[in-house]
Amino acid sequence: MCRTIRFLVLLAAILPQVAAAGWREPREALDQRHTVGMFRIHYTATGADAFVGAAGGEGAAGLALRLGEQLERGHRFYAEVLGLTPPPANPRYRSLLAVDVHVLAMEGKKGSTGDEPIVYRYRHFPDRGPAITISISSRWAPGNLTPEHEVFHAYQYGYSFFKNPWFLEGMANALEAAFRPRRDSGEPLPQDGPALQRLLGRSYGAGAFWYRLMGLCDPGCAWSAEDGGASRGRCGVRFVRPFLEALQAADRAAAQARGIDPAGWPESEQRSERNNPWLLDSLAATVARHCAVEANAELGMFLEALKAVRRSLP
Repeated sequence: MCRTIRFLVLLAAILPQVAAAGWREPREALDQRHTVGMFRIHYTATGADAFVGAAGGEGAAGLALRLGEQLERGHRFYAEVLGLTPPPANPRYRSLLAVDVHVLAMEGKKGSTGDEPIVYRYRHFPDRGPAITISISSRWAPGNLTPEHEVFHAYQYGYSFFKNPWFLEGMANALEAAFRPRRDSGEPLPQDGPALQRLLGRSYGAGAFWYRLMGLCDPGCAWSAEDGGASRGRCGVRFVRPFLEALQAADRAAAQARGIDPAGWPESEQRSERNNPWLLDSLAATVARHCAVEANAELGMFLEALKAVRRSLP
């Protein structure tokens, strides 16, 4: 009986390590690297994870160059135009060596970004150090905006542990308009409690909300330089940085109020609906201070709806 118990205890200790090793193994086996700025792109030209693009034709090395260009394009827009602090310069990631990009076969997904720094032990590269991970499908094709989308997630993680989909995915989706301008005006902002509650249940679809809000916040702004961004200012400049900075402060306050380690939130807490009051408070404060509320009735009614819903939440 004692032997059985000891065996089960040992098994429980080993299994997580085996699972972690299995997750890392194909990543650490990637045998090609292209470095551009803070991004280290790891890929291969052979095997199940070969970087072949959507339809083949362009070689793996050429695809890696194009991928690097888009990653850098996203990074430059977020850092230089929106004025955001890059992940390695934010306190959460002060020990970060790089953002490691892994090109892999991804069933049913285009990309993903992890927030935990990981020290990979690459078979073909000697340098080691903490890195956060962006995964890109080996079927990615140049022009697809997954790289820019995922880079924004890395920025979001640098500011806050909050991962509620209406904020995390919705905002990243909206900012894709900076790289492929939209010709629509988004959707009307929620004007009452039920509409706002529906927004909190959305994910990528919340992008239409954030797109509309950023446009109204800075009347006359342009989403791209081609549309007059050089003279009119770029959409998002007045809103994105103040909002993320508000979340950074709310993040610390929420951790203290809920007894969470401020440097290491459990995943369940990062995605909890209990984050919504903090998100809404930060949103209301940012809209009130940085958007043209007095000049726009839609913004004014949205702000009132925000305050009403916030009062109804614990």
